[in-house]
Amino acid sequence: MPFKEIDINRIIKEKSEKDPEFKEAFREASAELDLIAQIIKTRKAKGLTQKDVADKSGLTQQMVSRIEKREYPPNYKNLVKIADALDTKLELVSK
Repeated sequence: MPFKEIDINRIIKEKSEKDPEFKEAFREASAELDLIAQIIKTRKAKGLTQKDVADKSGLTQQMVSRIEKREYPPNYKNLVKIADALDTKLELVSK
């Protein structure tokens, strides 16, 4: 059976235009995914393991893993601890 191509961006756009709750939920999820992706990218670029970040942040390796896998929503305090462990800072950027 051949694969069916879908235009996910079109589907998201249409759903967002019709459903304000979906639009807001998608925006929030996208922002969280972007932040977590930046954490993972920075950690790997610095050659650090999750255990290294855990040791430097005071979190457990399991907590770092759960945050990276989106199994546990990161709170502000944990994000600051992770940023400090990565020797970086959190910044708000306008789009």
